[in-house]
Amino acid sequence: MKGDITQLIENNRAWAEEITSRDPMFFEQLSSHQSPQFLWIGCSDSRVPPNQIAGALPGEIFTHQNVGNLVQLNDVNCMSAVKFALEELEVANIVLCGHYGCGAIKAIIENTAEGLLKKWLEPIAHLYQKNKIELSDLSAELAYKRLVELNVLAQVNSLCRSSSVLDRWTNKNSLNIHALVYDVGNGFLKDLGVKISSKDDLFEFQRSAYF
Repeated sequence: MKGDITQLIENNRAWAEEITSRDPMFFEQLSSHQSPQFLWIGCSDSRVPPNQIAGALPGEIFTHQNVGNLVQLNDVNCMSAVKFALEELEVANIVLCGHYGCGAIKAIIENTAEGLLKKWLEPIAHLYQKNKIELSDLSAELAYKRLVELNVLAQVNSLCRSSSVLDRWTNKNSLNIHALVYDVGNGFLKDLGVKISSKDDLFEFQRSAYF
């Protein structure tokens, strides 16, 4: 893609025309409402576009992305997205997705983050120090991947402690939290085998304490 706005606009028109040719009413219906079944919390990395890697159309996934796919309870942006997704859109599933080859993870392991970025990535730095003994027994490549996975699990734990999520479970309304990792090397999503659907599930998850 050319590095100018003209190419973006041309691509947009071609995309919109293709969608309309297949479904003339698509955008008219989409403009009237959104009813996604998923909130996707992921990394801002340009190689990890949620809708594309999940094979989803516009309107099917509500997204929140940031560097390192972090869920911090004092992050007004993230907490607002979670609250809106649960209370207004009434999504039934939240996906927390990290990805192998994550620059945020690399910056922590190689100690290259500075300034504002270093401050933002502090939760990953603490996670790295907590698991440094385990990670030191792995090759560099496997250590990167393992920290990616540990970070996803840690962010799931943080998400489950948010007031919006706890309120949903307290009110006995269905909500499932999932942990995934995307492999930029082959395009596949890896399920980390986590599905938290209640406070009881959360307590059991937290007992593992590996994050």
